[in-house]
Amino acid sequence: MPESGVALVTGAGSGLGAVIADRLARAGWTVAVNTRSRAGDADEVVDAIRATGGAAFTVAADITDPVAVQQMFATIAEHGNVRVLVNNASYRPRAAFADITEEDWRRVHAVTLDGAFTCIRHALPTLVPGGHVVNILGRNALDGDPARVHVSAAKYGLLGLTRALAASLRSEGVTVNALSPGIVCEGDDLTRCRDEIAEQIVRLTTDSGEITGALVRVDCDGSEMSTTVSQSY
Repeated sequence: MPESGVALVTGAGSGLGAVIADRLARAGWTVAVNTRSRAGDADEVVDAIRATGGAAFTVAADITDPVAVQQMFATIAEHGNVRVLVNNASYRPRAAFADITEEDWRRVHAVTLDGAFTCIRHALPTLVPGGHVVNILGRNALDGDPARVHVSAAKYGLLGLTRALAASLRSEGVTVNALSPGIVCEGDDLTRCRDEIAEQIVRLTTDSGEITGALVRVDCDGSEMSTTVSQSY
C-alpha cells in the first residue's frame, strides 16, 4: 500500500487519464480526477472508482489558468497532500505546419507544457520528500508527427522538463519520470495497452525512488507488447 496522500491526474475525465486514475485508486491512493470543464465526465470516473471501493473526487480546473490551478490545489488540500502528480492533460489538434497559427501554437504549449509546469510548481511543497511526478508524452515527442508539429515540440519540451527536473529534485527525494505510449492499437488491444501504461505508472509511483529521469515507453502492436526504460542517470 502507498503512503497516505492524494494522487492528482490531470485530463482524467476520459481515455487514458481515466484508466490511470482507476489504477492509482486500486493501488490505494486517494485520486483527484481533474478535467478542464466537463465535470460530468470526471464524476463518472469518480463514481466508478468508488463503486470498487476506491477513494476519489473531482477537481474541475483549466490548467492553463494559474488562478484556477491555485484554487484546484486549495480544494485538494482539504483531502490531503499531493504526493503523486500525473501530468496527462494535452491538446493534440492536427494541422499542416503552414496552417498552424500563433494562437494554435500557444494553446498547445499552454496545455501540455505550461500546464505541467504550473501543476508541478503548486505540488512541489507537498511532494518533498519522496513524492512522484509522471509526465505523459506520446509518439509525437519521440518520433515527430508532421501533422502535429506543434504537439511534437510541446511534448519534447515536456521530456526536457522531466530530465532537468529529475536532476534538480533528486537530492530532495522526488522522482520525475516520463511515460510515452508508443504504437497503440484499437479495440481490445487499445484497452490492454492503456492498462499496461497505467500499471507502469503505478510502479513508478510506488518504487523506492531509484528510477528518476527515465523515459518509459510502452508499445502495443497487435498481440505483442513491449516496455522499454531509458534512464538518464
